[in-house]
Amino acid sequence: MFRQIIGYMPATVIPAATSFLMIYVYTRLLTPSEYGNFSLVFSAVLVIQTSLFFAIPVALTRFYPEAVDQERRDHFLVECYLLFYILCIVVAGIICIAVCCSNRHLAVLWGLAALVLLSRSAVALNQSVNRISCQTRRYNTVECAHAVLGFALGSLFIYLLGGSAEAVLLGLLVAAMVCILVDSASLSLPFRRSWKQIDRAAVTRLIKFSMPLIVVDITVCLLALSDRFLLEALGGAGALGVYTVAYNLVERPTTLICSAITTATFPVAVQVLQDYGPGAGGRQMGINGTILCALIIPACVGLAMTSPYISAVMIGEQFRLGVTFLIPIMCFTALFRGVSAHVIDHAFHLAGRTTLALWVYAPSAAANVVLNLLLIPRYGMFGAAWAGLACQALAVITGWVIARRTFPVRWQPGELAKIIVAAIPMAMILSVLRFPLSWVGLSAAVSLGALVFAVAAALLDIGGVRDRIFRLIKLFPTAAQIFLTR
Repeated sequence: MFRQIIGYMPATVIPAATSFLMIYVYTRLLTPSEYGNFSLVFSAVLVIQTSLFFAIPVALTRFYPEAVDQERRDHFLVECYLLFYILCIVVAGIICIAVCCSNRHLAVLWGLAALVLLSRSAVALNQSVNRISCQTRRYNTVECAHAVLGFALGSLFIYLLGGSAEAVLLGLLVAAMVCILVDSASLSLPFRRSWKQIDRAAVTRLIKFSMPLIVVDITVCLLALSDRFLLEALGGAGALGVYTVAYNLVERPTTLICSAITTATFPVAVQVLQDYGPGAGGRQMGINGTILCALIIPACVGLAMTSPYISAVMIGEQFRLGVTFLIPIMCFTALFRGVSAHVIDHAFHLAGRTTLALWVYAPSAAANVVLNLLLIPRYGMFGAAWAGLACQALAVITGWVIARRTFPVRWQPGELAKIIVAAIPMAMILSVLRFPLSWVGLSAAVSLGALVFAVAAALLDIGGVRDRIFRLIKLFPTAAQIFLTR
């Protein structure tokens, strides 16, 4: 499993680096208001994509091993892609009606957003096929190309068309269309296979599995993204622009870390469940959760402690002050979100009880809306940040309680305690020492924090890391002998 995680590292590192570079460039080329406009539109894209189009890739991942065992892989993929196309037609029709009723400027903006939505959703579905079928190289290629092209083309269109949300969206659209071409064979499956061979019972099962997920994902979006729309309405596009920059500086790297881990670990849990039953599946999910926390906890603590350096070098001057104070709050929000989305939610998926997630996210989503309405008029973007943190923490607590009754995740409390303890000296040292507000200072702070955590992790022997280090050391003499003999 560690080899799989390492194998997917390019799909994590390169998009993460690109996302930081995107923030660095766009906060200098766009005003806070224009960045806020882009954020508002792109948030709407994320809401629809997550709410409606995320369920089919999850269902595909969940039932793909069973389809392979039954020797009906291609027929299963045809069924998944057919459901995707039907959903695209419905969504596209609704969006067309809305766009036609808008003025010319909004029609162009939201029309581009609709095309970005559909193309990115197609890329996500293709990538779920690449992931579950262990096509690591293709998965990495598409993820990296999608991120790099989106940024490069967005910057090009800003240069050609001016600093506007439309230019950024156009870059994202062209990048997604290029990535679709890589997996055009999968997208064309429904047009190359006879529909008479479709198993209606299998399609019905996919729909029954996906429909509750859609309802759950809508509540998740209300929890995660409703603050964007309320902040824009109550605080203005400028405040939304600053808030979104801080959110992206935290959310993109932490989400990519979580995705890189679960890209490798969730299919393993599905296969273990398929082969050995719920008990083994629960143990594997506990291992998955520990691996996730071993990376996401130090990442969030490190981001929180280095927020002044990140703000000083990564973003334009108009955004810096607010972002510096928002990042620490959002780091802990991202930590709770990662555990909820990539451990607790997966327990519901494996149990086939996706409707239970509503009991997790519905109360938190409702509380988030209420808290935002109360706090944003008084505290602005900081009120939105504190509301998000409180509601994400509530989601983790309720999710843990409910998941225990359906698909118990056998956590490793000893390992989790070690991870938390290892992060404490890193936080203490970074809080005491001061570095220049420059690239040199940021590099020094990040390097020192990583070194301190690595040493603490080795001393505490998190995940048996000491044995792995000793094995690597023993390999060096053997490798040197082989090299010298050549």
